[in-house]
Amino acid sequence: MQQIQWQNRFSIGVEMIDQAHHRLFSIVQKIMDLYVERHENKFACVEGIKYFKAYALKHFAEEEAYMREIGYPGYLAHKKHHDRMKYETLPELERLLYESDFSTEMVQRFIGVCTGWLTGHIIIEDRAITGGRTNELAPIRLDDELSVIQSVIITPLEEILECPIQFTGRFSVRDVILNEQYCQLTYRAQKGEQLRVILVMGQQMLLHAAGLMFGTDFYEKNEIVCFAIQEIAQNLIQRAAVNFGREPDEFQLEKGRFLERGEFIAMFGAQPPQYSLLFHADQESFAVCIDQIPVS
Repeated sequence: MQQIQWQNRFSIGVEMIDQAHHRLFSIVQKIMDLYVERHENKFACVEGIKYFKAYALKHFAEEEAYMREIGYPGYLAHKKHHDRMKYETLPELERLLYESDFSTEMVQRFIGVCTGWLTGHIIIEDRAITGGRTNELAPIRLDDELSVIQSVIITPLEEILECPIQFTGRFSVRDVILNEQYCQLTYRAQKGEQLRVILVMGQQMLLHAAGLMFGTDFYEKNEIVCFAIQEIAQNLIQRAAVNFGREPDEFQLEKGRFLERGEFIAMFGAQPPQYSLLFHADQESFAVCIDQIPVS
């Protein structure tokens, strides 16, 4: 049976907050145990998801009160992340669950998004509360390419995946990534611009990255893995927006899907991405391709 486990690296040193995070992971695990693994009736899943939502909102309120109490300078930016989860992400997940009559696929989506969001939020945002810094990053110089790559991609991924990452140069379709998977994510900004991000990584690295987030081992790609990877990408997009002097929630995920290799090759050949970057991590390579699509 697959287990979603709490990891010590999620502790931020505030007992009230750490206990709440631990509880949220336990609730998600219970939902997986009851509905995905044992296929018990829908009622158990409905009640579990209601409990997760209620507990998450209670935790947000308590965490925000703690930040105000200690005078945390990143409070307003941090609260925006909570508000987006509270007013946008959770209601949309609930809508999809009820529309699908709580299909296994949509329950897996709920588990993947919530656990992926928790992991990224704890490591990137919550750690900052007690780390003597905030994640309100100063805009970086756009003419300093290595600085952009370091701030937008390498630093947040190193924080999430806990391994050194090295930028090795431009990525092309001739570069070999074994058992590569192509995850395409399309974002839309409030002003109408679109951003397309394609993550190219080997299947083992994909499963390893999801496993680090969940504290478990994955042996095949499923809905939970897919939506966990989308949450990693969302953290990158939020960090990039701040670095470029924009609001962290300005770009919203519109859709995400995995491409076949032929689709990717055709897309790459027809219009090469503006940025095609190759990285090395733990003896494996991965690539990030980014396009800003102009408003038509």
